[in-house]
Amino acid sequence: MKNFKSVAMGFAAGAMCMVTVTAMAAYSDVTAKLWNDITFNINGNSVASPSDQPVLNYNGYTYVPLRFVTESLGGEASFDAAKKQVSVEVAEKVVEKEVEVIKEVPVYIDKDSSGDKEVKHRYEKLPVKSKKDHYTIEITGMTRNTIQNITKVLVDFDNDEESSEYYQLVPSKSKLTVNGKEISLTKVNSLMDNSWYLGDIAPDEEKEGFIAFDLTEDGILDCDLEITVRNNTLNKDEVHEFHFTYDAGEDDD
Repeated sequence: MKNFKSVAMGFAAGAMCMVTVTAMAAYSDVTAKLWNDITFNINGNSVASPSDQPVLNYNGYTYVPLRFVTESLGGEASFDAAKKQVSVEVAEKVVEKEVEVIKEVPVYIDKDSSGDKEVKHRYEKLPVKSKKDHYTIEITGMTRNTIQNITKVLVDFDNDEESSEYYQLVPSKSKLTVNGKEISLTKVNSLMDNSWYLGDIAPDEEKEGFIAFDLTEDGILDCDLEITVRNNTLNKDEVHEFHFTYDAGEDDD
């Protein structure tokens, strides 16, 4: 019995030695260089790892301290000795992108002259422009005068210096529709009531004036405006269309 125990104990000790040797055989001793003067450029910042976490160079490859790099990127690194497993957790990068804000404007559905096809008009905030050939018409604003019961549409006419033609705005042919309702022109008692009656607009000349209509309602107004311009050089008329939104509560007279 004594001999049996000795054999058994010897076998167990031998087995333990074999296990130890087998396990150790999975690892190898290597010769590597410690680089203590290596810096890291992380998000534009140059930093060095701690003295106890140097950079290794072995067999042509550079081995960096995982914990230092991970934590520098805002993550966490851990090692599970029992599982022999390295874990790295880095938060997902949030990319902030500046997005262009698109101005929303109301859209009015109308019919074309035949009454069959729908036409969409985009209503924009003042000022709005219309350019043809070598001249530009700009609607710069609107005013409401509750004492005189009139609404003035402020107009700027700019005839380019490259132009060789003379123009005249024709207020009597103007047409204003507000929230689907046509507004009548105000009766002009004197030629001085409106600067557009003062003759031609010559090349390289700019003129400001207004067109007077009956008083419009207050509130947010969707305005459709037609202005007729006469080319006095060619003796022909051209019609300009404008579609804009006006807040009648902002600058009433």
